[in-house]
Amino acid sequence: MRGLIFDVDGTLVSLKVDGEKLRTTTKRELARAGFDVSFMDGVNLHTQEIIDRARQQVESGSVKIEFEPFQTALFAALDELEMDWNALAEPIEGTAEVLDRLRSANVKLATLTNSGRGPSDWLLKRHDLRRHFDFTLTRDDVAALKPSPDGLLKAVRMMGLPKGEVIYVGDSVIDVKAAKGAG
Repeated sequence: MRGLIFDVDGTLVSLKVDGEKLRTTTKRELARAGFDVSFMDGVNLHTQEIIDRARQQVESGSVKIEFEPFQTALFAALDELEMDWNALAEPIEGTAEVLDRLRSANVKLATLTNSGRGPSDWLLKRHDLRRHFDFTLTRDDVAALKPSPDGLLKAVRMMGLPKGEVIYVGDSVIDVKAAKGAG
């Protein structure tokens, strides 16, 4: 193993994400923009699944907006939530020491998170973790969020390593799905 890619929330730092508030905020922003949000009722969809379904409404012509500016506005609303949660986050015990050992062993290190650039950078800098990583990727840097493998594949390319020499460390089902999808 010559490279490690880490999820951030729940992997490097303890974080209490309010999933219901995330869903409510996302649903509110979609409804404000004119999307039919009934597809969110009674089901627990990942953020990328919600984005994909909203994009389909634009592509079908049932919602008459430009999708990219809407997505930017949605992500800004999510950034606000993440900043509130990040203010309470703490590094998981031993994280810095493990990252120091990996770095001294010349292992390439990166992060991949579904959080936004602003909240992620703020969190990693606040706890002096950013210095350990060659680069960080957020939802602002990838075409599709996890569980899509796109971010992991981009990170592996940026590391310049064969994917068989890279390990992904995460804490959720979407992390497992992304890793399996990336091979």
